[in-house]
Amino acid sequence: MKLEQISSWNSYEAIEHELTNAEIKSWLLEQGPITKRIKSMKEFRLELIQDELSDVNEDEILFLNIHTKEIRVREVILYGNENPMVFARTIIPSTTIEKGLKELGTLGNKPLGDILFEKDIFSKNDIVFATFYDGKSLFWGRKIKYTVKDQPFSVMEVFLIK
Repeated sequence: MKLEQISSWNSYEAIEHELTNAEIKSWLLEQGPITKRIKSMKEFRLELIQDELSDVNEDEILFLNIHTKEIRVREVILYGNENPMVFARTIIPSTTIEKGLKELGTLGNKPLGDILFEKDIFSKNDIVFATFYDGKSLFWGRKIKYTVKDQPFSVMEVFLIK
């Protein structure tokens, strides 16, 4: 899936006036697991695109405020009734896996939400929003910074809902 970010990351207050679609707004502000929300309405499937050590851009490094170059990148598409609903990109520094939670390095086809909301060891620290374009449609996305045992990682979700 080729998505181009077309706006900078902003706070909710900065983009609230642009959000006229109540359904998109509800997805962007969802507090619980996205996978659980999809499963409650539709048949869920996860497609693993990438889960390996990889290069990340400077924006992602600055968002996490890290100095390491050893970073695991996990990209998935979440489907509901075989329709793509969410593209997710998780950035996990190796130190977060080593010192925070080893399970973050061995998710495979398991949804991140299955552990993120099951355990009380995760903290949500920051959330920003941006728009994306796939050549045909405009989509909204969010990026959340989490910590586990003081070790950071981020989850970006682009909601493929029209």
